[in-house]
Amino acid sequence: MHKKKYFILLPPALIIGIILLYYLPTEDRAYVFLAPIAFWIIYYSWIYVEKRNTKRNIS
Repeated sequence: MHKKKYFILLPPALIIGIILLYYLPTEDRAYVFLAPIAFWIIYYSWIYVEKRNTKRNIS
């Protein structure tokens, strides 16, 4: 597991989720679930790009 990437991305995702939960009107609270989805997309994209770059450097 890439713990450093995980702990770099986790605090902003939590903060954004809490802010959305607090400020969004009741009918739009479903958008709070976009924060964890975006977190995982960015996390796995970062890992993919890093692996691809290391493969290019080895070749």
